[in-house]
Amino acid sequence: MFQFLRSRAKLFYWVIALSFLAFVYIGFGDAGCDRSGSAGANAGVIGTVNGTPITAQEYDQAVRQQVAMMRQQAPDRELNANQYATAQDRAWDSLVQNALVEAAIRERKIKISDQEVLDTLTKNPPAEVLAQYRDANGQIDMNRYYADLQNPDNDWTQIENYVRSVLLPRQKLSDEVAAGAVVSEEDVRREYARQAGLAMAEYIGVPFAEITDGYNPTEQEISDWYAAHPDDYKHDGLAACKVVRFAKAASSADEKEVLDTLNEVRANIESGTIDFATAAKQYSDDTGSGARGGDLGTFDRNRMVPEFTTAAFALPVGKISEPVRTKFGFHLIEVTAQQTGPAGNVDQITARHILIKVVPGPQTLDLIAEAANGFRGRVDAASFASTAEAEAHELLTPAPAMRGRDIPGLALSLMGTNWLFTAKPGAVSPVFENDDCYFVVLAERIDPAGARPLDEVRSQIMLALRKQHNTAVAKQRLAPAIAAANAGAALSVVARDHNLQYAVTDTFSFNSNVAEVGYGTDFNKNVLEGLVGRLTPEVETARGVYAAIPLWIKPIDEADFAARRAGIQQALLAQAQGEIVDKWLKEQREKAKIEDKRAEMRGNG
Repeated sequence: MFQFLRSRAKLFYWVIALSFLAFVYIGFGDAGCDRSGSAGANAGVIGTVNGTPITAQEYDQAVRQQVAMMRQQAPDRELNANQYATAQDRAWDSLVQNALVEAAIRERKIKISDQEVLDTLTKNPPAEVLAQYRDANGQIDMNRYYADLQNPDNDWTQIENYVRSVLLPRQKLSDEVAAGAVVSEEDVRREYARQAGLAMAEYIGVPFAEITDGYNPTEQEISDWYAAHPDDYKHDGLAACKVVRFAKAASSADEKEVLDTLNEVRANIESGTIDFATAAKQYSDDTGSGARGGDLGTFDRNRMVPEFTTAAFALPVGKISEPVRTKFGFHLIEVTAQQTGPAGNVDQITARHILIKVVPGPQTLDLIAEAANGFRGRVDAASFASTAEAEAHELLTPAPAMRGRDIPGLALSLMGTNWLFTAKPGAVSPVFENDDCYFVVLAERIDPAGARPLDEVRSQIMLALRKQHNTAVAKQRLAPAIAAANAGAALSVVARDHNLQYAVTDTFSFNSNVAEVGYGTDFNKNVLEGLVGRLTPEVETARGVYAAIPLWIKPIDEADFAARRAGIQQALLAQAQGEIVDKWLKEQREKAKIEDKRAEMRGNG
């Protein structure tokens, strides 16, 4: 079978190991190999989905792929601790989803024939395979693809297996699940109008910014709103915990290293080995001034921090200071000019500096990490707090953490929060790390889903009440003007008589900005779906409440619509199918028995 696709020779350079990425982002967004057999005895199992194991190896590979994708999206930025935590969550979700999809494929007895594999490779090749055939202009070279496909020296076994066991089964499952998706002609025309529609309008309105009556919600209004909108302030569980924090603080050795460097730089400047500007560009951690040779411009005694000001204003012109300590680090300062006031005092100076920050070095970080791991290794639930206090570690008792958010008061701690929601009460976490510290978490309890406390959401409720108040005031002011316009008065006259905002728009689309109204709001939609000359009343946006009369709406271009109809219909159908599949997947997950043992397997104590 497929002899012309196989050989005993070399693999393609891009087929050495088909990336897990290709398996994750096809069809349902996940894939893999059938793992329906029992593997419960596997010591590397970190979870199960309806009894199907998820191994640590699979999970680690999925995490690496998620991290790689994040790095590809932002190659110039380092990932922070929360992004790594997000990668872990996405990896776990993809593996759970994959297990559910594989089970559905087995239950539905979905099979793939040799002919279907061949048709896919010859008529509809996978996009991730074709991506390897882009030319210098980014275009797919199909001639080169088909030449490779028919070359007997190329081994296509991995690609064939991928199409047979991953791509096509998921496509068939998706087609079965979403078979009921339909798109009407009205849907297609509406979407075409959304994409191609243009209009102009005149409008009157009351911007919220003009409502300055000083309204503040009362406690009774806040309580009543909270009681009337329980679904708006729900949480899906809270995790109570204690945290011991090991700050990434620089040591005296780190400080000495900075001082030694600055003293050496100072000596080299004074000896003429290097000039100040070059040294600033080479050594300064203040990249802004460093690029300018350390130049800080001219400033008075109030601009800089006190330690810097005291040292700089005491320097004679041309002399380089000893290292000066501030909260930013150590500075070398040179004053290049002084300006005296009427009393003869120096009021302003022109200066430049070289800053080296005092940060923990690799050895210091190793020692801090060792301290955190040592603490974690000798405590349990009973001794966690007492040991932290006895050893003078920083012990935190934060407010309960919500799913998907940092532990309160501990930035970039999402990894700790995720662990809390998988750990048992009394478990001690592995050592986590963020930009500022290492930290160890004690899981205390999980509070079930419910309402967030009123005090926690008070500011949100006050914003909602102010918006409600402003909307009511705006509508009240607008109402008599709308009545006058409906009676035949011109909007410009109505606006003048009722002291309202009036304007005529530029041409706008569904998603473009309307000056003073907003970007892609209901104003755009209502005008474009309205009738020329007919008033559209009470359109609320984030900026105010408006009434508009369309002056011109671009007619449907039937020829253009006919040319674009099939593409729009296909896109809408894919969207409808995707929504059905997403709903199906959510239902499958809610029904599934899912065990997440990551906390246990990764050393939760």
